[in-house]
Amino acid sequence: MNRADVQEVIGVSKSWEQCDSLVHTYLLGDWMTNLMPNVADILDNYPEVEVLVYSGDKDWICNWRGGEAWTLGTKWEH
Repeated sequence: MNRADVQEVIGVSKSWEQCDSLVHTYLLGDWMTNLMPNVADILDNYPEVEVLVYSGDKDWICNWRGGEAWTLGTKWEH
């Protein structure tokens, strides 16, 4: 993700780094919150917003199989 050519393709211009521990602490409050309905709402009602769901298959924190399951299971108009 830190390669310039990859960042250009996916439209980002920031370097990727491990999550700050303070940020991680603040995010613990919604650790198990189901946001699938929110994503479906964004996809249905805000076509100008591009959504990328990324879960690396070598990531020990993010469950990429779970990410695959919820993205495939999301019901939206298109």
